[in-house]
Order: sequence, then structure tokens, then C-alpha cells
Amino acid sequence: MADSFILFTLGYILLSLGLVFPPPEFAGFGLTLSSIFRRIVGDEDVHFVKYHMMLTAVTLVSHLALLPIYYFISWYMFNAVQLTLVRAVCSLAPVTVSLLVVLYWWYGGSWEKHPLSKVLAAHAPRAREWPNVANALSTEFRRVDKFVHGSGWGKIVVTENWVVKCGLYWTDIAYQPDIHLSIQSTEQYKDTAQHDTQYVRILVSSINPACSDFIIRLNTFDYGDLKDKITAPILNVRNVVFQQSISERFELAFREQVLMNERWMPTQPAQECIGCLYAPSDVKLQKLCERERADPDCVSCLCRPMWCMRCVAKWFASRQEQNRPENWLSGTAPCPTCRSVFCIRDVCPIVDSVL
Repeated sequence: MADSFILFTLGYILLSLGLVFPPPEFAGFGLTLSSIFRRIVGDEDVHFVKYHMMLTAVTLVSHLALLPIYYFISWYMFNAVQLTLVRAVCSLAPVTVSLLVVLYWWYGGSWEKHPLSKVLAAHAPRAREWPNVANALSTEFRRVDKFVHGSGWGKIVVTENWVVKCGLYWTDIAYQPDIHLSIQSTEQYKDTAQHDTQYVRILVSSINPACSDFIIRLNTFDYGDLKDKITAPILNVRNVVFQQSISERFELAFREQVLMNERWMPTQPAQECIGCLYAPSDVKLQKLCERERADPDCVSCLCRPMWCMRCVAKWFASRQEQNRPENWLSGTAPCPTCRSVFCIRDVCPIVDSVL
């Protein structure tokens, strides 16, 4: 019985840690609170604000219920502890308090006491019109042009007008026209392949007193995408030094090589890139490598210009052998639209985009 109780304890600790800090394996098996209580929290893509209100409530109660559940299982199944009134009350007290907090948030069925609704109310013409602001935010989240970094708690979402950081028991939110951003520091790590990965910590401050300052943390590879989505400048008053990633260095080399290629004269006005949805489509894939060397892998691409140079560079890099970046420039990749194979010599800058 003692061995069984020890195994149960170890298993319960691992399960609890997995529920609080879910690894990718737990998410894959649906062992996350958002998956387990999906009927309660709803769908994030449909009702973003309501989803996170419900998820913070479910997370608060579930985490505080882990200890009393362990206590009662240990007493009932293994007789490893004695059930006394004092111990039962002490173990159930945090859960009771969390339930009272959730009931306070939910009071009247409107969730207007929830911290997130109070922040949204501060951005509404009148406080009781916060559901209109919530609907606007949820609508922006459903668009494909949003910036999303990470998953679960700690996820960063940037829409046209909002910056959101999803926490364990709360959700930080700020209105873009009201915010100031400043870089605080960078952190250096090595991944499993011994590649250096740099993370940057950015302080988000709002002039609205209802919004608390918060820190967003992301890798420097995604920092460029964040800057493109943020309307306010990101200040680097501390002169934090960024280390360029392999992908960023490749993008610069890719651009330098492409600008030396033959230019392509457009017949129609440039449209938005279908990859990032904000930069103009400034390159055209056209077979030119055969003029310098015969490359049987390259074929003519008949697609109209639909991608910007940066998105094509990212796509090209993603199709190369990741462990051999020194060979990326000499490689080939399929067209992201029609899958016609091209090399870097076939990427032609559009005349109007480089003048």
C-alpha cells in the first residue's frame, strides 16, 4: 500500500504540474483546462473576451482544487491521512474563496465585475457599454492579420487596436493608441539543436489608469512581425543590443541578392502581400537562372505578384535544410502558391517597389 501511495503521489504531482504548466504533449492529448472544460469556456475564435473570462475563472478554481482533491483521495483510497474537520476545512478554504470570487465576477450573469470587463469599460463611452468594446476586440481577433505569439498562458495577441497578454488568472489588455512601449532587456538561450535564441522583454504602458503596465516576452525572430503590427514606436532607451538570428541574417542576404536580379515591369498596380497582409507585393517569380547556368529544377512560374520580399525570404528559408544555413542561398524552393520550383536568381524585384 505504501508503494502504491508513493506512485500515486508522484503521478499526481506530475499531472498537477502538467495542468498548471501544460507541455506540448498535454495539449496534444487534450489534457489542458481549456480542452477539458471546453463546453464551459467556449471557443476562443468566436468569443475571445468571454472565452478568457471563463478560462481565468475555471483556471483559478481548478488550480486551488488540486490540493483538496489529493487530500481526499489519499484518505479515501489509501488511508494515508486522517480526515479531521480542521484539515478538511483548511484544504477546502482556498477553493471556497475562489468560488466566491468567481461568483462575484459572474454576479447577475453579466461578468461586469470581472477585471477584464472593468478594463474594457474604461475604454467605452459609458461603462455599461463595455460589451460593445468586447465584441469589437473579438471581431478583430477573428481576422487573419492579427499577430499571435505563443499559446496558452503567456500568449501575446496584437490586433489592429489592442495588445493582449493572456495570463494564468488574469488577462492584461491595452488600447494601442494609448500605449508606450520600451525594451527592458534581452535573454539568451540555447535550444535543443544548440542554436542561440534571443528573447526580448518589452514593457507595455498605457496612459489609461485602468490598464496596468505589463511585460511581453518574445523571441527576436518574431520581434520584427510585432513591430509591423504595433502602431506606436518601440523605444530602446537602454540601448539593448539585439543579436540577429540566422533567419534575419539570411533575409538581409536574400534581399541584397534579389536587388541585383533583373527587375520586372508590372502591368497592374501592386496589391497587398497575401502572406503578411500589410506589405505590398514587391517581387515576381520569373525563371532567369538558365541565363547563367542550366538548372533543370527551376521552372517558369505563371503566378501574378502576390508576395512581398520578406515573406518570400522566410518561405525560402523554411524550405531549406535547417542544419546547413551556409547552403540556403544556393538552394531551391517551391512557389508558395503554385509549387513551381525556383531559386534566388528567379526572384525579380518589381520596378515601382524599389524606386
